[in-house]
Amino acid sequence: MYLDFIKTPFNNNPSMQKYSGSLISQTPRRSYLEQKINQVALYGSDLYGETELFQRLNLLEKVEEKLKINKNDSLKELSFQIEEDIAVMHKGKLEGISFVFPSGWIPSKALGRDFSFLHKPVADNELLMKSSDKLTKYMCKNTIQRWVWNVTTIKALSNHPEVTRPEVISFENLFFRLETQISTPLDTNTSLFLVLVEVYPLSEVWEPTILDSINSMSESILSYKKLTDIKKYLNSLKF
Repeated sequence: MYLDFIKTPFNNNPSMQKYSGSLISQTPRRSYLEQKINQVALYGSDLYGETELFQRLNLLEKVEEKLKINKNDSLKELSFQIEEDIAVMHKGKLEGISFVFPSGWIPSKALGRDFSFLHKPVADNELLMKSSDKLTKYMCKNTIQRWVWNVTTIKALSNHPEVTRPEVISFENLFFRLETQISTPLDTNTSLFLVLVEVYPLSEVWEPTILDSINSMSESILSYKKLTDIKKYLNSLKF
């Protein structure tokens, strides 16, 4: 795995690059899709929702056209056909979402909210907050890709707030969680946001750059990403 996106010193700046590849996996894994169905059965409407505006503007149809997917009754139903979690922003507000594998938040509670609200919980978020309006406009003009990563004791793809977080007991129970995020315009006011979540045993992807980046994080970021104890443990090991 290429880990060029792991930077030292670490920061939460909206680092991204223009992207021209496929928006979704062309051969979705059956086992992956089954996990999505299981999560919705477990957490229900926590994970998905649409606003009246989403339905009134027929934004689902625009998503289907963009992804070249047959017609569906809802964004939730569409999301069962692809590996990626999916969200739709219109004029800077979240109008539709099906995030089956959230990272510590409840997706449906963000409906109708803007980027500032979505970024508010993020540690060291000053630049993110300042750039929210500019980022919203940029996402309606360009297709972009970025990565968000973490080291965690949670093996599952979902980090729903109700998921139990095991204690740090060994290197073997640590996992590398990676979100590959792609945003693409649907029209001049609307953007589609796609997130592919993958989790690997940390031992399979380990490189010293991971610990270098963690060691460069502020205390607030370590706390936000639940990395304080993991940092201590990793620094106690002799690689």
